[in-house]
Amino acid sequence: MSSDKGSTKKANKTILEETFDYQGLELTYANIEAILGSNSDFIYRQIFISNNRDLETSVIYIDGMVNTQLISDFVIKPLMQADQFDNCSCESDVIKVIDEGTVYFADTKKRTNINDVLNDVLTGSVAVIFNNQRTAFTFETKGFDKRPVSQPVAENVLKGAKDAFNETIRVNTATCRRKIKSPNLVIEETIVGKQTKTPVAVCYMKNIANESLIQEVKKRLENISVDNIMSTEFLEESIIDDKTSPFPQIQYTERPDRFCTNLLDGRVGLIVDSLPIAFIIPGTLLQFVQAPEDYAQHFLISSAIRYMRFMALFITLLLPAFYISITTFHQEMIPTELSFSIVAAKQGVPFPMFVEVLLMLIAFELLVEAGLRLPQTIGQTVSIVGALVVGQAAVEAKLLSPATVIIVATTAITSFTMPNQDLSNALRLWRFGLAIVASIVGMYGLTMGLFLLIYQWCQMDTFGVPYLSPFIGDEKIQLQDSLFTLPISSMNKRPTSLNVKNKQRIK
Repeated sequence: MSSDKGSTKKANKTILEETFDYQGLELTYANIEAILGSNSDFIYRQIFISNNRDLETSVIYIDGMVNTQLISDFVIKPLMQADQFDNCSCESDVIKVIDEGTVYFADTKKRTNINDVLNDVLTGSVAVIFNNQRTAFTFETKGFDKRPVSQPVAENVLKGAKDAFNETIRVNTATCRRKIKSPNLVIEETIVGKQTKTPVAVCYMKNIANESLIQEVKKRLENISVDNIMSTEFLEESIIDDKTSPFPQIQYTERPDRFCTNLLDGRVGLIVDSLPIAFIIPGTLLQFVQAPEDYAQHFLISSAIRYMRFMALFITLLLPAFYISITTFHQEMIPTELSFSIVAAKQGVPFPMFVEVLLMLIAFELLVEAGLRLPQTIGQTVSIVGALVVGQAAVEAKLLSPATVIIVATTAITSFTMPNQDLSNALRLWRFGLAIVASIVGMYGLTMGLFLLIYQWCQMDTFGVPYLSPFIGDEKIQLQDSLFTLPISSMNKRPTSLNVKNKQRIK
């Protein structure tokens, strides 16, 4: 008998190594053991139904993924002690009794496919396998440790909710349900990643969101062919429209309230298991410049801050290139007193102006990266040392002029006002490109580079929505929440570019 079992296991392992196709395997414990048996966290227990030696079954689960107390009290104990199993003479009788609810459990699934059993076990369920009937029952007994709901880190606000998404998809979907207590909120789940089998929840309001947008998002998710989506870029790059543009086309957020607000506007959301952020589709330039705090203050204050944020966007993008062009090619544009001041400050500096600016921009990027990669306390120290000590020493040593330091410092400060880090990174890339072009052909190159950037924005669409919406197209109503914002009571229309079913916000 033992030699037969050994030969069976060897044959099963040979099949798996050659084909990696579990679909054609029968649902038996031997086949599952051939797949998972070499793992140290694979737990197997043989039990006898109602202590009947003729009714043997196998209980399997992954240690650390389940609550063992639930398994003992609500799965194994009923199978061994429930009176309803006393009259069972074969496995089919046991299966019938379980089907009738003797093993009472909130989430019970009857499986006849080995792939379904493997997926259930690997996501935190316990499986009871009946070899002769090629049937199994899986009970969801998830019990792995998870990080509790904490405060947002990158999108913190003074007036607003203090909860953030974590890495567990079910906690995140439940948080959304708590904020939108409506039967119209739909949360559909799909699996992405050929190896990781990562659950991705597609969220939308069925009475608001456009059906074609919903179907397009689902279609692109189904067409994703990657091993894993451990990082956000694996998902984003697979579903965005323009893969060559550095500008973000999908908005991400760690705030459930912001996520739910966008769902109520008619957008589609994605929640990915193991990622503490959610995605909002589609994303436009205006969304990346808006901040959660914009809707937590008086509309006049929010309008002033948002306008300054738009000004900061163009300052951080254009200021270094503009400074290089006017000091190198167009000195006549500089007021006389200011030009004398710049020339006096540059006395003794060996580098041309554009080399100074580029060196300072590179130094600034290195400081930012160092601050991000190092532990938080050390990162702050590096920023202070780099900005104050090294910068001051470079000026006193006549390696840099004070005016250049001021220009790059202003550029850095304005870049920190961007609410979205992906947008800030894209601006950093274009800032270098414009500075290099301006150092070659001056203001003409800067103008052409700016036109090229605006042209790229104008021709970009994200899931059928113009990237510059509502600044282009027929969206006059939505301009009331663009550069400026009006009182909440007057913004009673949803974005027309989304083609939502219900255009009225307040109804």
